[in-house]
Amino acid sequence: MAWKEPIRDQLDVSGSTVLTDKQKKMVKHWTDLQETLNAGDFDGMDRFFHPDFRYGNPNRPDLGTYEQWKTSPVALYKTFFPAAYKTIDAVGKGDDEIWIYATHYCKHVGGPYMGVQPTGNEFQVNWFSIVKFKDDKIVSIFSISDVLTMLKDIGVVEVPQPVDPYK
Repeated sequence: MAWKEPIRDQLDVSGSTVLTDKQKKMVKHWTDLQETLNAGDFDGMDRFFHPDFRYGNPNRPDLGTYEQWKTSPVALYKTFFPAAYKTIDAVGKGDDEIWIYATHYCKHVGGPYMGVQPTGNEFQVNWFSIVKFKDDKIVSIFSISDVLTMLKDIGVVEVPQPVDPYK
């Protein structure tokens, strides 16, 4: 599955009339982080995060601290190259929080995932994150992602696709 639009075009909120200047700055911080991840600059990503950072995701309860969480984008980049992150939409919530709708495109070529050897399959995972800031750095991320579609697209699980799920 290839993207229908350019992968590298990040959301630009500079002309937004619904976000405050502070919220625009937080979104820019976030999209700059996405570009840093896209470049594979995993040492450079450190500058985006507050020392008190915490991560929450029901699918990944093992990734609470920054040191733990940082292993995930590194492994994703190596296993699913090219891994390209893109921010689709953002909403501001106060002076220290943004809500992000994002996606990443990947191709399973770099190594095994959940016991499945590289398939070459392309896939796209959409997710929603609540991103909080402290001292102009990301102090927490809570994310929900479409892991089921990812597992289906890689070939980890078969998922029946009903025409009408209520029949």
